[in-house]
Amino acid sequence: MTVEPIDIARHAIGIDDPRPLSEISRLARMASAGVIPEAIRKCRRLAPAIGASGFALFFAGGSVGKARLLPCFDEGFPSRSPVSARLIANGADSLSQHAMGSCLPGFWTRSDSAAPDHSFFVRLPDILDDRRGIALPVSADPVYTGVFVFTGPDLRFAQETIYDLHRDCFEMFLAIAQLKSTSASSASSISKRELECLRLTAAGRTSEDIARILGLSIHTANQYLTTAATKLDAVNRTHAVAKAIRLGLIE
Repeated sequence: MTVEPIDIARHAIGIDDPRPLSEISRLARMASAGVIPEAIRKCRRLAPAIGASGFALFFAGGSVGKARLLPCFDEGFPSRSPVSARLIANGADSLSQHAMGSCLPGFWTRSDSAAPDHSFFVRLPDILDDRRGIALPVSADPVYTGVFVFTGPDLRFAQETIYDLHRDCFEMFLAIAQLKSTSASSASSISKRELECLRLTAAGRTSEDIARILGLSIHTANQYLTTAATKLDAVNRTHAVAKAIRLGLIE
């Protein structure tokens, strides 16, 4: 599945965005140049090497007796793949516990499939009964833990290929974790009112609209947008909106 930048922008700012396509396209190019879209493109390139037809990245967490699996992206981007929903429904506990407790690749097979003949694999419960799966734990100490999951009915467990894939997943996760840390820092410095102005700008509202909706003067609305752009190190409000979307500060 190939996703054009314009689709990313429409997904991020709303399909009914009233702005001209040229402006949405500029926003799309900026939004699609980020760490996560690049990781998705890389996963699409890497998946065929092991016969995978699907992939997903989840953040893992939780405590004793309570697992947590939070989706980051999958092969259905910018939509959500039905396979991811099944992984969460059927495998949240086993996948998150494996991610937090092991650095080795985990696997499951269909009932009619043979297990890989490698000692460095960890057997997981059969999370999906119609496709094989590999779960690759990743971490960015001390805060973030995740798991890349590759699935497919004809998944291959070639040892050297899995080694290389796991290394690439670690590199992608380190960049994504750094992005999340930046997001948290930005979120703590940008005020609620500034985010409201950015969100309305992303929806195609003018400064006059924002001032009317929020009960502000036009000067104050523009000041909020200027301050938000400065905090995000953006060159203008459109760039600020693109960065805020990429960092997850607004939807």
